[in-house]
Order: sequence, then structure tokens, then C-alpha cells
Amino acid sequence: MKRIFVLSYIMVLLLISSIIAAQTPPAKFLGHEVGADGKLADYNQIQAYFQKLDQESGKINVLTIGKTTLNKPMIMAVITSEENMAKLDTYRSISKRLRDARGLTDEEAKKLAQEGKVIVLITCSLHATEIAAAQMSMEFAYKLVTGETPFNADKVLDNVIVLLAPTINPDGHQMVTEWYRKNLGTPYEGSRMPWLYHHYAGHDNNRDWFMFNLAETKAVTKVLYHDWIPQVHIDEHQMGSTSARLFLPPFMDPPVPTIHPLVWRGIALCGTNMAYDLQQHGYKGVVYGRTFTGWWIGACDDTAWLHNSIGLLSEMASVKTATPIYIDPTEIRGSYIEKRIQFPDPWPGGWWRLRNLVDYELILSMSLVKTAYLHKEDFLYNFYRMCKDSIEKRAEGQPFAFIIPNDQRDYPTALKMLDILMLGGIEIHRAKEDFAADGKLYPAGSFVVLMSQPYRPYAQALLERQKYPDLRESPGDDPIPPYDNAGWTLPLQMGVVCDPIEKPFKAALEKLEKVPYPAITPPKEDAAYIILDSRNNASFSVVFPLLQDKAEIYRSGDCIKGDGFHACAGSFIIKNTPQVQKKLPGLLKKWHLTAYELKEAAGIPKAPLKRFRVGLYQSWRSSMDEGWTRFVFDDSGIPYTTLHNKDFKGTKKKKVDLRKKYDVIVFADESPEIIKSGKPDPTSRWARRFTEMPPPYKGGIEKEGVEALKDFVARGGILVCMNNASRLALKEFKMPARNILERVDRSKFFCPTSLLKVNVDNKTPIGYGMPKQAAVMFSRSPAFSTWVPSGEWDRKVVASYPKEKILLSGWLLGEDLIARKPALVDFRYKKGHIILIGFRCQHRAQSHGTYKFLLNALLYPEID
Repeated sequence: MKRIFVLSYIMVLLLISSIIAAQTPPAKFLGHEVGADGKLADYNQIQAYFQKLDQESGKINVLTIGKTTLNKPMIMAVITSEENMAKLDTYRSISKRLRDARGLTDEEAKKLAQEGKVIVLITCSLHATEIAAAQMSMEFAYKLVTGETPFNADKVLDNVIVLLAPTINPDGHQMVTEWYRKNLGTPYEGSRMPWLYHHYAGHDNNRDWFMFNLAETKAVTKVLYHDWIPQVHIDEHQMGSTSARLFLPPFMDPPVPTIHPLVWRGIALCGTNMAYDLQQHGYKGVVYGRTFTGWWIGACDDTAWLHNSIGLLSEMASVKTATPIYIDPTEIRGSYIEKRIQFPDPWPGGWWRLRNLVDYELILSMSLVKTAYLHKEDFLYNFYRMCKDSIEKRAEGQPFAFIIPNDQRDYPTALKMLDILMLGGIEIHRAKEDFAADGKLYPAGSFVVLMSQPYRPYAQALLERQKYPDLRESPGDDPIPPYDNAGWTLPLQMGVVCDPIEKPFKAALEKLEKVPYPAITPPKEDAAYIILDSRNNASFSVVFPLLQDKAEIYRSGDCIKGDGFHACAGSFIIKNTPQVQKKLPGLLKKWHLTAYELKEAAGIPKAPLKRFRVGLYQSWRSSMDEGWTRFVFDDSGIPYTTLHNKDFKGTKKKKVDLRKKYDVIVFADESPEIIKSGKPDPTSRWARRFTEMPPPYKGGIEKEGVEALKDFVARGGILVCMNNASRLALKEFKMPARNILERVDRSKFFCPTSLLKVNVDNKTPIGYGMPKQAAVMFSRSPAFSTWVPSGEWDRKVVASYPKEKILLSGWLLGEDLIARKPALVDFRYKKGHIILIGFRCQHRAQSHGTYKFLLNALLYPEID
């Protein structure tokens, strides 16, 4: 009997060994250890490895969740027990049922929590240079499916469904890997790329998680809030090299006030368990409660908080991509050498390798899965409780609803905002009849966002105005800034009227399943002219392709009143030719835009549109604002040419002639030193981080480029400088203006990425279509002072800050310094114009409400 038992035991061991052997370890597949010095797996290899593991194991199923911006497949691995694999739809439906507590009793929810499986989403390497997590993901998946884990993998995976996205920026991962391999063994090994590691957004791809501009954001958002509804989500990142080795939650103050306390407690539980498991394995330098705040809601992990899920962030200390670095103990920042409650075991310095990052991330990822297993029923039931509280409990001071009236200045943009809200999981209703709320009458067709809904914290945080607290270490100290935005109110950014309603009201409402874009009726062929209202951003998107076809188009110098319509100054007057009639209906349908008919245009003050050849400058220092400007142009159907340093320089025999090729040249937000020389100001905080680029990417437009720009403007070109690029024009053109905030101390003026009020002159070309007051995104921005010009200069202040009550959302210290100061100025120089836009009018492709300042500069009428 004993012999039979021994033989059986040996057979079981052999069977287990054969099963494990059937799964290919990543080191064997790649030909090197994961995280080895100087070695990286690119996205094609990672994708191929996951597909192979899928073929070899029943515990992993690799899905394609979408396409990237550059059309690569985005993969996500589902890892769980084989029994669970057969019932994934059941467990997904349980998550969705727990989210909507309406009609569900507590006892029914508890039974669902017992029956269900906790879903954990792990997203890796959103920032492509933060590459360790993507490498780690292969080894993590292998260990889970083979049982090489610090827990009983069979038991854990029977209760946990792991969703593992190896990278949610595949395009960038491939770029970074190829750049690293190209420069391996050269002085530029481990250097930054001269272009963004996301086609449009670069690092800002982690600022898109309530706006959903990017293909990658949309794909993951569908996983988060529509298809899978994970109760736990961690986004794995990297940070600088000379502080802690790893940041884990809890986060530091302040918190977003609308978030449920159970979210913060769940975050603390998971983060503390991860830190404990790392400590017991001897991993030093783990910190919590510093640097990364609970305020910002635009990052990948942050939006989970507002959806009643546990959203976590890890930040590993970086190496030079895959090249080891040596950190001398004296180079470690002072606040990371002493033991503290938040940081009980400092790292002493020394060599730091990519494999170190992989090891830390393996343990924290395993720990999170284990914690999810140990608290499976709690996490599921508490998700239900938080969503139920969102539906049933209304705290004092919280609005009852938000109403978006249907009579908007820019109706297509208002509908776009509804699309954005619905993609984030927000429920929206539409009024079937007129109704009254808080003493105001709203027409039928208005949209209502009731706060009694599962994702109330998210809806409220997006629609209300933010008031960032004044935090200081002690009285008299400089204010402590938020990690990113202080304010982000979406209706303000998009120029959409959205009223908070305090008191309950009754109305005949219908819930929307999709946004009701109106059916568009094309104008009649016998109309002499077509009118497009300048208040609509979409009007510009229709006009550009018509101009490319050489349509005859004018901009009105005043308002236009016609049969059933009233269009604002700057509206487009299009001669209704057979060619226009052929193209216009499709454009109107694409952009959901209503056009109007006009019989006669003779008595209307107007000026022709001829200039539309646009150039957009792109430095080799990877400006995110330039990337977002490209996105806005592409998203809006605006043709343009990207200009590099060489395009501003001629040859020994011939000077460059910018005016011959371009009507408008745009410089996005970037320092003038980078633009001109390719290097930061040596006195700036960025100077110590500066590294030289390979020879083809060194330098800027230089003095020759500045002179070419002067010639361009003098001969009738339009130069647009946005935000800090304005300082280039102020300095090099010696304009009759200055930046009044230059070198002002933070103790006297401080406004961290907030929404401010401006007064707008909407009778002048750059202000066409804008309301008389608007919200602008101030982000390390200038403010101007102008004076009476002389010689060949003139100026028109288009937007200025009011005398008081400038702050709309966020935080502003030192309001008096910018009160009554210009924020946007149209300068006339010789035959051309220089437009200084002293704020981010296209901020992260979110601030649709101020797009028109830029769009008007691109379609400046020939009124000179």
C-alpha cells in the first residue's frame, strides 16, 4: 500500500512538472531574463508571448480590447481558473448587477458577493519610457498560470479574475524599445526620444481619463466601466531615480471631496498589504503618503475612485530605460535618507537595475491579487454599498441634479460633452416637456444629470466647480501645489451651460441610451448663400475642406439675421455653387451641424477668406502641447504641415521664404529657449535634467529662424504663439507689451492649472463666435501689459481678466496682479499679425470652449 502511495505521489509530481514544463517561461521565449541589463522585449514580442501562453494554458485568455492610435492591437489577458473561464459572462453580469443597487436588497447583494468573483485590473506602462511593468507582465502571467506564486494559485484564481494589460500604450512601447536598441552602446544610450511616446499626448496620455480623446483611453475605459467593471485597479508607473524606490498608496492630502470613504480605506488596505509583503521580502525604500495626491481625477487610476472602485498607483524609481544606474548615497534626496512612519526603511544607494524594478513589481502585483482573494466578498459587497449610497444618500450641500439646457451657444459641442459623460458611465435623461427647477424654466429637450445614480461621485466631480484648499506646511510658507490640475470643471472647459440644481423637482424625463444627435437637412440648391454660425466649432471643420476646394467664402463683420436664424459676427458666408452643393451635405452630417439659407449677401459687412495654409512647429524636445494641437487639428479636420527646425533655415545660396508656403504659423506652449536653441533656460528648474540629443535632433530655429519669422509676419503672415511661446515673440520682436508675471514669486502669485474668467471682445476677428465672458485654462501662463505702440505696430486686446472674481474653478493666489490685464492680444506688425494667446486655449483637447481663439487665427479674414 505504501509503495502504491509513493508511486502515485511520484506520478502526480511528474504530471505537475509536465504541466509546468508545457508553459514556456518568458526567459526561454525571449532568450534572456526579463529585466536583464540592456535587454527589452518590444510590443511585438510581448504580444507574441502572451498569445503563446494562451495556447499553452487554459487559465489565460488573451483578448483584443481595441486598436491604438497607430492601429496596433491592444491586448488584455484574462487570468483565472479554467472553471471560471467557462462562466466569465456570469461573473461580469454580477459586477454590473452589484453596480446598480436599484431593485436589489442587501441580502441579494450579499448572495451575489458570495457567488461572484472579484475582478482585478492591472494596467502596465501607460508611460512608455516607464517600461519595467510591461516587461514584468510576462513573468507575472507565467507565474500565475503555472502556480509559481507565494500563495495557493488554484485557490486564489478560483476566486479572482485577473485582467492584465501588458501595456496600454503599445505604440509608445514599440517606439521606446526601438530607440533604446538603436542607441545602445552609444553616448545616447537610455536617452529620451526626440518625439512624444504617444503619437499625440506623450506623458499626457495619463491626463485623458475623463475626456477620452485617445483610442487607448477609450479602449481601457470600456473595460473599466462597461464590459468588466473591476472592483480593484492598479496602474503601474515609474518616477525619478533619487528619492524612494517605490511609492504605494495611501495618497497624500487633499482628497477629492465627493469620493466615498470606503474607497480610501480600500486603497489603504491594498497599499499597506503590498508594502508589508515587500518589506517581509527585504525590499527597501517603499514610501506612502507623499508626492501623489488624492485630488486629481484625470489619471488612469484616479477615475476609478469616482466610480466606487479601489484605484491604486505604483511608482517605481527609474533606470535609464534598461541601462543600470549607480546612485551615490549623497545623491539621494534629503527627505529620503531618514526613517519616517511613511518611510520606515530607506534604501542606502548603490546600483539600480531594471531587474530590481521587475522584482518589486512582481511582489506588489502578487500581493494585490492575494489581498483581493482574502477580501473577495468584502470588495464585491462594498462596491454594491458604495454604489447604493451614491443612489440613495445625498449629503448636505450636494446638488440634486445638473441641467444642461438645450439652447446652447454651440449645440454640437454640448452634445459631444454628453457623449463624453456617457462613456464614463454617467446616466443622462432628457426632458419630454418644459419644466421648472430652482425657480428657472427649462424647455423640453433639455438634458438632466440626476445625482441619484451609481457613479454620482464622478458626475459631480466633473460638473461642479472645484475649490482647491490652501495647504501650507506652516503659516507664511509658500502654498503646496496639487500634483496636476487644481480645477477641471468640464462644462466650463467646453463652454457648455450647465446649471447645478439644489432642490428636488419633478419633470417628465426619459433616460438616454445614446446621445440624440439631430438629423441634418441640407440647404436647398436654390439658396444663393449658405450661413454657418461662428459660435459652432464644427463650422470651422466644415469650412476648411470647402476652402481646399476653392469655395468662395466670407466672414461677416457683424451679426446676420435671416429667416429663422440669427448668426453671430464672424459667421461664414458660403456661395452656394454646384461644387459646394455636392460636398456640403456630407460635411454637415459628419459634424452634426445645421446650416442656414440666405438669399442675398450684398448688404452684409464681410471680408473674404483666402488664407488657410497652416504650419505647426514641432521641436525635438517632444512638446505635449504641440501634440495636443496636432490632435485638435486632426480631430477637427484642419489641414496643416508640421515644421521642424530645418524648415526655418535656408541654404548658403537661398534664404528661406516662409510666406511663400504658409499663411499661419503656430507655436504651441513651449519655452522660448527650447524653440530658439533647443536647450532650456540655464536658470530654470528643467536645466539640470537636460540631456543632449543625437546630432540630427540638436538645436532650435536659431537666430536665422527668428529672422525668417520676422520676414514672414512683415509680409502678411500670421504668427500664433500660445501660452509660454508668447515669450519668444515678446523678446525677439520687441513688441509693445510685456509679461507681468515674469519671475514673480510663488508667495505673491500662484495659479496651478485652474479655470479663470476673461472678458472677450467678440466683435473682433480673434474673438468671433465667443461669448462676452469665457473660462480659460491658466497653466504656468503669462499675463500681459500693453501700451500705446509706435511705428509699424498696432494692437487689439481680445480677452482680458476682469477687475475681480477671476477664479472660476481651482485656486488663485494674487488675483490683483492680473486684474484688468490682457490675456489675449492681436498685434498688427507691418502687413501681418502676431497673436499672443496667454493661456492654453486647446488644453489637452479638453477646452473646446476656447478653441475658437485658435481657429479664428487660422481663418483670419482679409480685412486689412
